[in-house]
Amino acid sequence: MSSVITRSKIVSAIVEEKVKNPSVKLKIQDICAIVEISRQSFNRYYSDLKPYMKGEKPISELIEGEDEISSNQLLCTYQSKIIELESKLHNIEGEHIKEVANIKNSITTSLMNNDLTLYDADAVRLQLQKQSLHNDKLLNKINTLQTELSKQHIKQNIEPVITLSSANFEVLEDNFELIFRNYIDKVDIDTFEDEKDNEIDHIITKLNKISANRKVITILFMERYLCSFKKFVERYVFDSETFHLFTRLPIHSRSELKLILKRLSCQLEIKIYIPYSESEAITKTQRQFFFKNVPELELQAADKSFIPSVQDGFDTVCQYRINQGD
Repeated sequence: MSSVITRSKIVSAIVEEKVKNPSVKLKIQDICAIVEISRQSFNRYYSDLKPYMKGEKPISELIEGEDEISSNQLLCTYQSKIIELESKLHNIEGEHIKEVANIKNSITTSLMNNDLTLYDADAVRLQLQKQSLHNDKLLNKINTLQTELSKQHIKQNIEPVITLSSANFEVLEDNFELIFRNYIDKVDIDTFEDEKDNEIDHIITKLNKISANRKVITILFMERYLCSFKKFVERYVFDSETFHLFTRLPIHSRSELKLILKRLSCQLEIKIYIPYSESEAITKTQRQFFFKNVPELELQAADKSFIPSVQDGFDTVCQYRINQGD
């Protein structure tokens, strides 16, 4: 795909999303997912479009010269949006009229019966309040006990940290936790994405350097923030004496995976492992215990991760279910 066609698609996506939600700041990762390119490619060749995504420049400047984005098309879109909003407003007004009428009827009935039922109503109300407070205390106690039980279960299953290098394998260290903390402090998504891309570049470079002139099995752990990477390495079953190289990668789109595979040495045997959880309760507990500093936008991206297959270029693809404490 030529850069001109790609740029036109990006511009079309930006205009379409801005028309749908004018006040929303677009994310690079969302536009890249629509156009099916990587963030690295966007930042390298199309970074001049960021001000239009942020709302710093009007999208009318983008429309000029774009044959595929016609004024009639935008007018139709805006008209559809206006019709939709008018319909919602009409429904809200109708509901409001009904609610006002119901409230008036309710107030009239209450005033007529108030003198007769005041004493009994107060007694019932007090009793219900007492029961509600008691139920709340019991629920809080149950939730506290369940949380403590989950933490104890996790602590009991935590084993000593593995040695990061040995005769049979090596684990590449990364700085993703530092990047996550920097984002929480600054809340700058562009800086966050750039730092994350740079760290992934550093890991790929190191992978190729270590595997040069030797036979290596590369184990890619697809970080979805569901379980401990260190425990995954500790429990990994080696099926050969070949040197194993472990690394985790918080990548969530197909385009990013393809770009990484292209950059890895063709001599490598590449296996990718993807953790999976069906339980929202287990996911929540695991993230509270292991991933407190991971930004919410990163967790959301992980929940929508693309699940690869061997057709995407991997020698082995393994998706496995996690248990609480993993």
